[in-house]
Amino acid sequence: QNARARSPTMGELLNRIQGPGDLRSLELPKLRQLAAEIRQRIIEVVSRNGGHLSSNLGVVELTIALHYCFDFLRDRLIWDVGHQTYAHKLLTGRRDAFQSLRRKEGISGFADKRESPYDTFTFGHTGTSVSAGLGMTCARDALGDRGKVVVVIGDGAIASGMPFEALNNAGATGKNLMIILNDNKMSIAPSVGGVARSLSKIRSSTSYLGLKREVTELLSRWRPTLEALESLYGKVSEGLQAALTPGGLFVELGLRYYGPVDGHNIAELVDALEHMKRIEGPVLLHVLTEKGRGFEPARSDPTGFHSSALFELKDGKVVVANAASSASAGLTYSELMGRTLVKLAEQEARLVAITAAMCEGTGLSEFARRRPQRLYDVGICEQHAVGFAGGLAAGGLKPVVCIYSTFLQRAYDQIFHDVALQDAPVVFCVDRAGLVGNDGPTHHGLYDVSLFRAMPGFVVMAPADGSELEGMLRLAIGSGRPCAIRYPKEHVPEALAGAAGALSIGQAQVLRSGADAAIIAYGALVCRALQAADILRERDGRNVTVINARFAKPLDVGTVARVAREHPAVLVAEDHAAAGGVGSAILEALAQEGIAAGHVRLAGVPDRLVAHASREEQLAELQLDGPGLAQRLRELMGMT
Repeated sequence: QNARARSPTMGELLNRIQGPGDLRSLELPKLRQLAAEIRQRIIEVVSRNGGHLSSNLGVVELTIALHYCFDFLRDRLIWDVGHQTYAHKLLTGRRDAFQSLRRKEGISGFADKRESPYDTFTFGHTGTSVSAGLGMTCARDALGDRGKVVVVIGDGAIASGMPFEALNNAGATGKNLMIILNDNKMSIAPSVGGVARSLSKIRSSTSYLGLKREVTELLSRWRPTLEALESLYGKVSEGLQAALTPGGLFVELGLRYYGPVDGHNIAELVDALEHMKRIEGPVLLHVLTEKGRGFEPARSDPTGFHSSALFELKDGKVVVANAASSASAGLTYSELMGRTLVKLAEQEARLVAITAAMCEGTGLSEFARRRPQRLYDVGICEQHAVGFAGGLAAGGLKPVVCIYSTFLQRAYDQIFHDVALQDAPVVFCVDRAGLVGNDGPTHHGLYDVSLFRAMPGFVVMAPADGSELEGMLRLAIGSGRPCAIRYPKEHVPEALAGAAGALSIGQAQVLRSGADAAIIAYGALVCRALQAADILRERDGRNVTVINARFAKPLDVGTVARVAREHPAVLVAEDHAAAGGVGSAILEALAQEGIAAGHVRLAGVPDRLVAHASREEQLAELQLDGPGLAQRLRELMGMT
């Protein structure tokens, strides 16, 4: 559907909404028009800025119903992941700022507690919402506060480990917590859904609960003679709930289950939410929604529009605005990794790949098509993915684990216990390493070097260009050792002059020689270091040595020590947190060698959150691009 071809009055309701109070003043029939206007605004802004489109279009009615039924300045609303909060932002005082979505100094693409009192938590990682919600619930009760706590979690997220731990705990506490299960992978089947809705409405309505209490009280009066009957009643009641409802698993965990309901029927959602507000204890509402609702391109390709590129609508068709520039830029690191893995799988029959629900994002789509029996998608379960890889390696296979750097943090213990401790030959392809651009602080991959560098037996490396990525994959898979390869969210640069050559574990490479200063660069910053050297030579007549570190562990101590001894100014450049990264490793090595390092400086990401912007804007802000590194080195050499 072409949202821009709608009525000229589109936007009249949304433009009157300054906050949720204005929403609650509307009559229910008007909310359908509001939903259409919200979808139109989301599509328009995402087409210009990029962002998560299909998931946001799927929760518009649910968001409206939630704000219609609750006051989330008194109550609390928690969004799992938080990437589906665009409608929420439009309804909570950020309508005018919405055009700045994901842009530098604009509003975030995720829930962000620094942005609005309606955002109770800063979310960007999946599966954390139920734990946070239960914590807020217990804090509310401990402090004697009132108000409901409502958690919205998706069907993919709820399958990960942490939500089940939290659900188990929530059922045991018996606290008043409301969980909305946003299921956007199931279609609404009338023959099944109608019966399920009828059963759940009878089971969860206050009249049913009241009847149960009255019967229990009646039976208790005759307890001396009918104790066995009451016990039988309780068992039959619980058994019927578990056996006859699709939410039997949640019932077993101690939650009251309601649903499934149509997530695009506002009246039905409001009715369900009003029922649930009056129920004591933990409750779960199962809502069926459709990703990409109201926008046919996203509805038919929800994965492609999960994180959308810029696009235009022409004659009802989507035209990707930067398709030509992307094609001319060549492959991304993720795509090259996937293609290389396909080639290596042809040579190594024991090679298998693992992803945590990110097959396309990590570049494994072609591998999935070509080698479906050798790809394991474990869902949003990073801890399990790593433990599973350890088991595969113990069984004689060669597993390659492909996970974003920011999500791999969730598996810290498994990396140690199930891989390092076992000395298992597992290869980690650490995607989206470094600054990631518009997704912002929750998604930056800034801590993987320090994570892996601390693990016994690991080889930790980063390519400077495409040929090095291919070489490092071959090296890692053939090494028989646990290895980690990090690479950024960007296109592979042109082959770097002098970067070609055989790879040897723990060996750096001299790309350029000069006597005035030196830059030791790691991974994605090698090409920026070469730019900085060009700037200093052309503008200042200074000749700078450029070292491609290649390995964070084992570090090429010989090369590092020689560079530190022979140059009056040394800059270590990396797209990683300055604390614990390659720079830290170099300073540690120099201390062990007894070399004074007063002339060595670290150029990395400082100890603060880096706000969303484009990746190049972030690198420039932190002086990690070519001009920034040149200026850092100019200052280190005492030049004005």
